[in-house]
Amino acid sequence: MKSLPFVIPFLLLLSACGRHFDPKKTFTVEETKADYTLMRQALEEAHPGLTRYTSPDSMKLIFDQIEQKLDHNMSEREFRRVINPVFAFVRCGHTDVYPSKGYARYFKKNKPKEFPITPYWAQNKLLIWQNRSNDSTLKAGTEIVRLDGKPVAEIIADIRLMIPSDGYNQTYKNVLINNSFGSFYRYLYGNNDTFKMTVKDSTGQTKSLVLSFNKPIKVTKKLVPVLPNLAPVPAPALPKSAAPEPRLSKADLRRNLRFSGKDSSVAILDINTFKDKNYAAFYRRTFRKLQKKGTKNLVIDLRNNGGGRSSASIKLMSYLLDSNYVVYKQVDAPVAKPSFNRHLGWKFIRLGVRYFDSKRTPTGGLLNRATGKTHQPAKRNHFNGKVFVITNGGSFSASAIFASIVQQHGRAKTIGRETGGGRNGCNAFVSPMLTLPHTQVRVRMPMFKIVLDIPTLDIGHGVMPDYPVEFTFNDANKGRDLDMEKALELIK
Repeated sequence: MKSLPFVIPFLLLLSACGRHFDPKKTFTVEETKADYTLMRQALEEAHPGLTRYTSPDSMKLIFDQIEQKLDHNMSEREFRRVINPVFAFVRCGHTDVYPSKGYARYFKKNKPKEFPITPYWAQNKLLIWQNRSNDSTLKAGTEIVRLDGKPVAEIIADIRLMIPSDGYNQTYKNVLINNSFGSFYRYLYGNNDTFKMTVKDSTGQTKSLVLSFNKPIKVTKKLVPVLPNLAPVPAPALPKSAAPEPRLSKADLRRNLRFSGKDSSVAILDINTFKDKNYAAFYRRTFRKLQKKGTKNLVIDLRNNGGGRSSASIKLMSYLLDSNYVVYKQVDAPVAKPSFNRHLGWKFIRLGVRYFDSKRTPTGGLLNRATGKTHQPAKRNHFNGKVFVITNGGSFSASAIFASIVQQHGRAKTIGRETGGGRNGCNAFVSPMLTLPHTQVRVRMPMFKIVLDIPTLDIGHGVMPDYPVEFTFNDANKGRDLDMEKALELIK
């Protein structure tokens, strides 16, 4: 499974094939309706979880209402904006709409101006986190109450309709709103040169001002605000050694093991993704080191881990779980070969999955061989100490599956916020792009419905933490990592 919780906002901004691509080109009503009809047919025929959390009648109503809005010629960008809410009601974080390839290439050469304020959404308020405008009177912590005359609550509600998530989850949407509010705002409301903002200070006084969008700037570490409730805290600097340190691979930079305190009794395993191929070797080194040092407490930090390879998360479970375990109760697809196959990508991958990784069902669908597969605990360097898993709304897909299984088996206590990925499963495994023929807009479509081997009812939410932690603006502004503080408190 693969997820992309932090590239969605970037792709949404791709406002608009090649050197001659015109972002203002419009498509006729007949063209947009033909694309929409194909998209709807594909979702109704082959999406494995279309009515998992939304009833068939409600889904039909939503489809019909969106189609009625395709009543005039529109650009690709406007077409995407109109159909985008469909995916919020599908309630699947692996199903979304993307710009055409031409739009993407155009954007790389013609980046739009940037939103000059980095806001922070918490406790139902939008506060200024970082001010990059030329108005120095805007201080951190000032509340934004209106933008271009629209109440902030209305804007947040509109943005939420642009973000699909598993079930009824909102923490995933919160992470994306905080990471890319400006991108969503421009995607929704246009590319004007200025915007009007109304703010309220600590005394309750309001004022309105007009701000300009900034020219794109090169992002550096100094310019990127660190939001502790969204991203793991970086590893502390280690004392310099006389010998030169070996250069770390990109994979190792995305995951690391460090020890907390004066001894090695507490280890922190920070895994930002499950996408890397050489995960098995990394786990062997990690758990060999934990065994050698006699570590008693392990904190696994999965905040903002958007998923990746399901095999990587399952392998990590093997070092923690004490007995044989089943991860997937069911992995099935409603159709073996969709009628819209010529518009669907990943043809060779889907061919392999159809004939080698799955078997046909009597109804014409597929049952993946991962269904009911039993896995065994690792025999060497198995970790028997206490385990704590830190999650947030950015913990999605394979990382949510990991958190769900280890929590269910009583092997770990979870800390933080509800995972963005579903506790009982999701729709994924193979998720090719459906390319709509007229606009060339792409729709990501998972082919398999995944049901985890969890006895509880699926209520449409992620893994709920055993120890919930919420951040206020002041906590984040002071750089406190309340999640890690809670983990160390429980260990003590």
